[in-house]
Amino acid sequence: MSYLFEPKLTIGHPTPKPLASLHCSRLLIFLSLICFCLTFPACAESESDHAKSDHGIHETGASTSPGSADSSQVEQDKATLTHIYNQAISEFIKAVYVKDTIRFDTLFFGKHVYGQPDDFPDIELPNTIEQTPVRLIAPELGQALMNKRPALVFVNLMGWVDTQQAEFVFVVFSKGGAHQYDYVMSFNSLAKTKHYTLDQIAFEDYRHAGSAKPQRKPLYRDGAYLMH
Repeated sequence: MSYLFEPKLTIGHPTPKPLASLHCSRLLIFLSLICFCLTFPACAESESDHAKSDHGIHETGASTSPGSADSSQVEQDKATLTHIYNQAISEFIKAVYVKDTIRFDTLFFGKHVYGQPDDFPDIELPNTIEQTPVRLIAPELGQALMNKRPALVFVNLMGWVDTQQAEFVFVVFSKGGAHQYDYVMSFNSLAKTKHYTLDQIAFEDYRHAGSAKPQRKPLYRDGAYLMH
């Protein structure tokens, strides 16, 4: 077997490798580099796809950018929410008048946004509903106003809306922030439309309930009020 140079068997010095062995080692290194170059892009692409997938999951439910194909749908849904919230507030004002013959000077609604399903949506309310001035304010401001003006009426409005029905709870505070009563309201959506019709209204009186939960009494059902 030929060698690159003559081996010297001097003690303490390594024995030189054969030429063929060196060629084999270089060939293995070269092949390893080729495999790495072929494998790395695929791995990088896989990691990139995985990152995009994760990003997409976290972005689910985010508002659509103005130039996207879904922007018109977002605006349409926002218009539907605005309409049903206005409709619910209108029915609330009428129900309070029917029950207690009360007309509000101004109604203050809390725009509560705490990351919950019943958060107040990103909509604007008109200045007047059923000839009643309406103001949408932060809950903290509502509490501060009630401390200064005990007769002020503040409403925490919670809503759940889908394509088939809508439900609302009007939690009413007054007399410096004391819980007064709840109006529970439901609507049904007409088939294949986004128009809602009033289904039921119920009433819970907390003014004299103490620590006990008051009885829920029906106020409106089957297209008519049940008490006057």
